[in-house]
Amino acid sequence: MTSGVNDYFMKNTVDMLLKCTKKFSADMDKQALKLKAPEFFIYNPLSYAWDMHKKYIENFARKKVKILFLGMNPGPFGMVQDGIPFGEVGLVKNFLHIEEAIQKPQKEHASRPILGLDSPRSEISGLRFWSLMQDHYHSKEALEGQLYVANYCPLAFLSREKRARNITPDKLNKAFREELEARCDQYLLDTITLLSPQYLVGIGGYATKKLKKVTNKQRVIHTVLHPSPASPLANKGWADRATEQLCDAGIWDNKGN
Repeated sequence: MTSGVNDYFMKNTVDMLLKCTKKFSADMDKQALKLKAPEFFIYNPLSYAWDMHKKYIENFARKKVKILFLGMNPGPFGMVQDGIPFGEVGLVKNFLHIEEAIQKPQKEHASRPILGLDSPRSEISGLRFWSLMQDHYHSKEALEGQLYVANYCPLAFLSREKRARNITPDKLNKAFREELEARCDQYLLDTITLLSPQYLVGIGGYATKKLKKVTNKQRVIHTVLHPSPASPLANKGWADRATEQLCDAGIWDNKGN
């Protein structure tokens, strides 16, 4: 395939993924309204941080992708703040070099205001993940075409308690969760179809299970330990463990490729 033809197809891929993601975001807003759960605040960063996520897609879906990494849902100091999966704000600004306008959700929890790229808090999971990518690939330019990171569910569910606990999707009531997951499954499958990654990698057990489900076990699914500080294993050298897992899977090699 010539360069010009390849450029055309990749631009078309970006356009289709943007359109698909915009529709998915609108579907998620409708699902959030259906939940009618007074015990939750629900944040959809694909909506209020759309400009950030749009730029992320434009940067990282414009080349054929080697690896698709999948997480569960946004963390309160990462994607919730800036719309980038595992988006630790310092690395989003200084490594991914994405800085676009960020709005506010319609309703904010007093303990979880959206400060965007001015957020003073660091998302530990995102710091660990993107720091490893920076150490391995060294530059944003080298990263392009190598990987794309997505979250299975783009919504964050925060309890109304003062400490605003992060409620993961697997803890939602069954009827709502199943309807939500049906839409998340379809978007994940659309993303895989459009990007055609060589490798699919779940970040943690939940994401790995979802990849196996949507591919109907027709693809080999790899996994890396989730970098959450809630995981005792992740707190004992997560980067080394994740690197070992990626090398053992044949996705990375010890030469930095």
